[in-house]
Amino acid sequence: MLLEGKVWTFDGEPPRTAAVRLEGERVIAVGPIGELRARYPGARRVRAEWITPGMHDAHVHPLQWGLALEALDLRGEDNPARVAERVAQRAADLPPGRWILGGGYAFDGYPDRRWLDEVAPDHPVFLRSRDLHAAWANRRALRRAGVDRGTPDPQGGRILRDGSGEPTGYLLERAAGLVAEALPPPGKDQLLAGLKDLAGRGFVAVHAMGEPPEASGWIRELDAAEALPLRVAWTQPAAGPDAWEPAWSTRGLHVFGVKFFADGALTSRTAWMLEPYPEGGCGMPLDDPREADAAVAEVLRRGLTPVWHAIGTRAVHEVLNLIERLETRGLPARTRFRIEHVQHVADDDLPRLAGLVLSVQPQHAEDDRAALDRLSPGQRRAAYRWGAFSALPGVRLLLGSDAPVAEPDAAHALRLAQRPPLLGAQGLGLEAALTAYVHTPAAVLGWTQEAAPWGRVEPGAFAALTLWERGRPVARVWRGGLEALG
Repeated sequence: MLLEGKVWTFDGEPPRTAAVRLEGERVIAVGPIGELRARYPGARRVRAEWITPGMHDAHVHPLQWGLALEALDLRGEDNPARVAERVAQRAADLPPGRWILGGGYAFDGYPDRRWLDEVAPDHPVFLRSRDLHAAWANRRALRRAGVDRGTPDPQGGRILRDGSGEPTGYLLERAAGLVAEALPPPGKDQLLAGLKDLAGRGFVAVHAMGEPPEASGWIRELDAAEALPLRVAWTQPAAGPDAWEPAWSTRGLHVFGVKFFADGALTSRTAWMLEPYPEGGCGMPLDDPREADAAVAEVLRRGLTPVWHAIGTRAVHEVLNLIERLETRGLPARTRFRIEHVQHVADDDLPRLAGLVLSVQPQHAEDDRAALDRLSPGQRRAAYRWGAFSALPGVRLLLGSDAPVAEPDAAHALRLAQRPPLLGAQGLGLEAALTAYVHTPAAVLGWTQEAAPWGRVEPGAFAALTLWERGRPVARVWRGGLEALG
């Protein structure tokens, strides 16, 4: 196969009009179109506007995405009454007693379970917020899970209660897990469905974040069966230190990190802030970075990457303090740490990000606009500072979707990375944004240094590529085949 178009090689040379010769799973040659046509006269020719290394979604939850594909899709819903209508419609189609599951809403407040009790009295209902950091359940779901007025708040979570102490049905952070444990258990099929959907959108690799412990076994089974439809970089949960071991497979699985959660999320008002929210409170820590030195030192000792979810200004501040404490002990924290989201960074902390891997999700800037509007001017100014990040020395920037929090739409994310939908926000240039999608995610994992490198288009490289037209991916090259995207 001979690919022809503007080739972004990431081999130190600027993008140029050229041809790329593929044989099997390798790039054989890159050069002038006429020269390669003459050298390979019988090759199938495929024209594209751009040819790049393959796209990575550098922050995704494939199991949760697979489950979301089956559940009630509430993305775009911000009115509890409308969500209750959608639940009523689903209840009419299900026999009594069946769970009604859904997710994707974003509310200004915390609605009561009575909305759901009225429309689905015979079904347990469990709906996750768009950011996955809160959930809304009805009385029947709470009873199935054994959650009542006597149930204590779990560490890192909160059961909202009415004036008499009864649960309202709204659950913040790890309190949602109390009901989630009562749900029909997910399985390997949902994980594979999520991965297949991502591959069908043109991704050649994903960085899987924060999946439950049992999913680590399922991803290994899929890898052993050679069933992975793309390459998977996997993180293990912080709560399972006995399983903290790196792993690498030629079939596609790379277990590289341990996922910690410094805080929650903005729309649920659990992101941990230096300044309080207008309605009060500063959010909450989950895996408190002030108490994580020993655990993270062990992650580093085992050759793994500490991956920290940090959204609020206080969360980012405390993760940076943790890095500096570990560095004073001679540990390679700055070169090995990775911070996910980094949505709100105080001015004083901005230069402290130098040298770090920062993983950001452009669609959150669009989806969080209503929540941002409620913040103080100073808090809004601290949000979504990708352009400032890219100007810091040594920063390695990655782009992803956080699916199912946002749809894994690469073209939309690439546009938002360049033009954030926030007044005064500084975006990235095209090359910087594209680099963060197709090259740096491979480089930070060491894949650019493999015998058949990823993240580059050069002779000997692994032929995992993306073809683009008008800023949209239209095909991927995967394991020797050209796959058109829908």
